[in-house]
Amino acid sequence: MTFGKKMLVFVLLMLFVSASVMGCSPAPKPAASYPDKYLTGIIAWGAGGGTDSTSRLLVPEAEKILGTSIVMSNRTGATGSIATQFVHDQKADGYTLLFNAENPQLYQTLGLSALSYNDFEPVILTVNGVTVIVVEKNSPYQTLDDLVNAAKANPGKINMGISGVGGQPYMTSLILRQGEGINFNAVTFDGDGPLIAALMGKHIDVTGLAVAAAVQYVKNGDFRALAVVSNKRNPALPDVPALGELRPNMQNMLKASGFFYGVFVKKGTPEPVIAKLKEAFLAGYNSPQFQEFATNNGMMKMGITGDEAKNFMKEWQSAMAWLVHDAGNSKESPEKFGIRRP
Repeated sequence: MTFGKKMLVFVLLMLFVSASVMGCSPAPKPAASYPDKYLTGIIAWGAGGGTDSTSRLLVPEAEKILGTSIVMSNRTGATGSIATQFVHDQKADGYTLLFNAENPQLYQTLGLSALSYNDFEPVILTVNGVTVIVVEKNSPYQTLDDLVNAAKANPGKINMGISGVGGQPYMTSLILRQGEGINFNAVTFDGDGPLIAALMGKHIDVTGLAVAAAVQYVKNGDFRALAVVSNKRNPALPDVPALGELRPNMQNMLKASGFFYGVFVKKGTPEPVIAKLKEAFLAGYNSPQFQEFATNNGMMKMGITGDEAKNFMKEWQSAMAWLVHDAGNSKESPEKFGIRRP
């Protein structure tokens, strides 16, 4: 056999082996096999806060449906945008879940991130609720009027704890600024848990906390609640006046105020995977433990998914993004991102 023929035989043999190996390579696993390993849950806020508490309550029942573990971790910072970006950087395969609040709907206008919930699919929105303005039990501020009068007399000197630009305490300070013409010295912490510790330690003078995070401290006397940031009182704190009740001029601003919590996956995740996750987290939402927690902490139960969840988030975004913009606190106009004015 000539050298040329030997080379031809060799090349053909290599092509045959290569094709055989490729034919034996494992095919991509279908969505029907999901999940075949543990999931990672990324909580965008610190331990002990409302997002953290509600997220962890969902997981035990969801794990039963999924037949695997969900390993939860807190990844805080930049009003939740660090966690949001981290989840978006992972594969759209349903193995990395984002547990977050409403904040991504303001990232673009605040210049925090190019992301919003348009880049994710809502697995479920569990609850929405309101913030309560609280001070430490020995604070000189007995009422909302006391706080407002002190802030007017000492502009920019009263320390208000916030969870970052765009978080609920920040939005509370913005509402007070718009309605009362007062300014605080903002001190930033990574969520409700650190804010609670800071207020307990008298490192700040006042903050706004989710009712769920504050209720036990108000009831046991550690905190004094001055007003619920809503147009009506909250059943978990029935003796605390609503801000709209005390300040009728703020009622329009308060119509869409508040927060929501949910579970999200990156956009592009296969629909059968999303369907499985919805089934699992609806089971977590409907568990007696979660329902009792929501009731006792004055949260409005939602349990919505799909287009209903997306529409709710768009309505919230429309109201709050334009509130921030009209107050002069946005980096970009909501109009740039197609966010309609309410």
